[in-house]
Amino acid sequence: MNCPNCNEKIELTTKRYFSSLFGKHTCLNCFSKLKIKHTKIYFLWIFLSLIFVIISSLFILSYFQNQSSKEIIYFIWLVILFIVYTFIDRKIENKMLLNSY
Repeated sequence: MNCPNCNEKIELTTKRYFSSLFGKHTCLNCFSKLKIKHTKIYFLWIFLSLIFVIISSLFILSYFQNQSSKEIIYFIWLVILFIVYTFIDRKIENKMLLNSY
């Protein structure tokens, strides 16, 4: 991402990603307030991710019969999905444009 005011390259690190969950950032060079411009493709990514999580979760919950193993496997699956989602989402947001607000 580049700051629209000073054209400084802003790297969306993991710390910066989790500290601004709504896409509002501050340029470290000129200290202007910036917001990520979300596109239709980004919202499509979120929608498809949610569909995948729901379908895969239903499959896991129906596949395993043992209650204790089902809970452990489901929890591990959700942790894996969270890690993968945040990695991909951070990469996508790094390529998006920033707007001043």
